[in-house]
Amino acid sequence: MKCRLVLIWLCLFTSLSLWADGRLYTIATWNMKWLGGSVGPLDDSKNAYRYVNEILNSKATIFAIQEVTPSHSENDVAKCHYLDLIVAGLKKHRQHWTYYVDLKNESQRLGFLYDSSKWTLTEARSIAPGNAFGGRMRKPLLGSFQAVDNPGAVLNILNIHLKAFPDAAEIRIKQFMQLAEWLKKNHTAPYTIICGDTNLYKDETAPALPLSEAGFTEAKNDENTAIHENALSQRFDRFYLSPSILEKVKAAGKEIGEANVIDSKQESAHGNYKEYATKVSDHFPVTLVFKP
Repeated sequence: MKCRLVLIWLCLFTSLSLWADGRLYTIATWNMKWLGGSVGPLDDSKNAYRYVNEILNSKATIFAIQEVTPSHSENDVAKCHYLDLIVAGLKKHRQHWTYYVDLKNESQRLGFLYDSSKWTLTEARSIAPGNAFGGRMRKPLLGSFQAVDNPGAVLNILNIHLKAFPDAAEIRIKQFMQLAEWLKKNHTAPYTIICGDTNLYKDETAPALPLSEAGFTEAKNDENTAIHENALSQRFDRFYLSPSILEKVKAAGKEIGEANVIDSKQESAHGNYKEYATKVSDHFPVTLVFKP
């Protein structure tokens, strides 16, 4: 029994110490507005460069993405033609990216788009925390990533896309409550990030409180991230951090300034939000920086 405890302690210590190498990591969340669907803005290959530029400019190496529509499958793996175009565009910049799209949601699926030279996706699975995520509700997607140059370092990302529109506030409360209960009952890696499109309006503060009780802290960002009625007016896209990753985010803040830890990447819109919503998405990519 003593040997087993020593082994567990050594594994945990190894995982934690491998993260402590001093470099900065950037991840992002991005609702891509029905990418691959008939109502999506990417209607032909000529528009793919816009997405490629957004990804390159973000400096992120993992994107938790929402609202993806698969176009086909290969070996029982969901594929999206438009994501294939984006990956091909990134390859022209000597960037080696790949993606995973969930298999459970009927539409507006969740996924991960990531730099495969930097990260290995070791596991991806949809979870069903409770009945608030039943039926056509979008089920969260949990991904476990290993840094290629630090194979023992594990980062968990829980990608969420909660019920939309003002009249669904009660459903969002239930979704947060059930998500928090699931997190309490299920072990996740010490470094866990919850992120995605919460659809929380600015006056909604109570729904996310259960996540705080489960040990997760919202990474505050005062920037609006979503275009609503042709105006940049909402902050739907958010991050919630486990204690271990929160310390790493604070460490990044000391190095690059707290105001730069979270950033809504809006530069390419040049203030023309209506055009951006039409040609790219009604959400901007939002990045988070942490220092391992």
